[in-house]
Amino acid sequence: MTSLSPRDRPILNLRGAFIRRTDLSNADLRGAELSGADASNARFTRSNFEGARLVGTILRGADLTGAKNLTVEQLASAVTDARTVLPDYIDRSRLRDAIESPADIAS
Repeated sequence: MTSLSPRDRPILNLRGAFIRRTDLSNADLRGAELSGADASNARFTRSNFEGARLVGTILRGADLTGAKNLTVEQLASAVTDARTVLPDYIDRSRLRDAIESPADIAS
């Protein structure tokens, strides 16, 4: 049986993909390219977003419950709405502030 170490595994490229209503629960999205993807109403529960690119990713109505390593910076570069379920550790008001003042998101 062949096993890939984390540095040998291929990076998932879903740039511009249409993945609406797709269940990607528990997905390993480390370093994944999701920029420009339409993931409206998709399920990402407990998925790992470490280093994933979400620039312009449509996450309207997406379920991010329990998502791991997802940052305010990543979400600020995506498109969310009031129906987007955020992980408990991300405060919606902080996300709103980051979108309004992108230079201040690291503070």
